[in-house]
Amino acid sequence: MSLPGDGHRPVRPIWLCHHDGLPWPCPAARAGLLREYAGDTVGLAVDLAGALHDAVGDLYALDPHDGPDPAVLWDRFLSWLDRSRRAPP
Repeated sequence: MSLPGDGHRPVRPIWLCHHDGLPWPCPAARAGLLREYAGDTVGLAVDLAGALHDAVGDLYALDPHDGPDPAVLWDRFLSWLDRSRRAPP
C-alpha cells in the first residue's frame, strides 16, 4: 500500500497514526489516501482491506482475550470509503 507522504502513516502493531496518534487511518490519512487514489476507489479498497487484515492480526496478537471489535475495525478501515463516494448534500 502506498501511504500519504505527510506523515499520517500507521505505527504497527498498535495501528495509531505516526503524526497525530489517532487510530489509523485518521481523517488526514483518509483525505491523503483519497487524493492519492483519485478515481481508483476499488484499488484503495483492496489496499485498505489488506491493511485491515494486517491490523486484525497485529491487534489480536497484542491482546487476544480482549481484542478490537470487528465492526469497529470495519468502520475504521473500509466503511468510510462508501461515504466518500457520495456527493455532498
